[in-house]
Amino acid sequence: MKINTRPANLPARVFVLVAFAFIMGSAANTLRTDDRGIPWRDTWSNHVETRAQREGLELVNTEQAHRIVEEGTHVVFDARSGTAYLEGYIPGSISLPYADIDTAFLEAQIFITPQQPILTYCSDHTCDDALLLSLFLLDHGYTNIVLYAGGMKEWTEAGHPIEGAQ
Repeated sequence: MKINTRPANLPARVFVLVAFAFIMGSAANTLRTDDRGIPWRDTWSNHVETRAQREGLELVNTEQAHRIVEEGTHVVFDARSGTAYLEGYIPGSISLPYADIDTAFLEAQIFITPQQPILTYCSDHTCDDALLLSLFLLDHGYTNIVLYAGGMKEWTEAGHPIEGAQ
């Protein structure tokens, strides 16, 4: 006697499973309260700048970021992971990974006052960690924040030096 191990309605079950996953994923994305959801209509390549402008954050380009770093006028925070930071970072920047913000911020607080000028950056225009870090800092009373959305990619493409292992 041969036992049939394949259900007769497998395509229907797969369709129901995919539809359920889509519905649940869409609901989770819509209901998120931590600003990490995927935007429905934004173009991802300029999502960071669009949201920063909507939130009232000042954006700086590579020339402005370079001047800020050269003059030492701002505390510079790298919002990328600790591993990415160790692979190379903008000179003088301090690692403040947004992914570990709850613990990292406790250590970073010693470097800043609420009025201290701060520059945040991450990998490039598609990385929103610097944006989210900037919004976190605003929510915690820090008022003088600029966002360098071009991040490490534009910094290195412009030929500016980096520190750390390369």
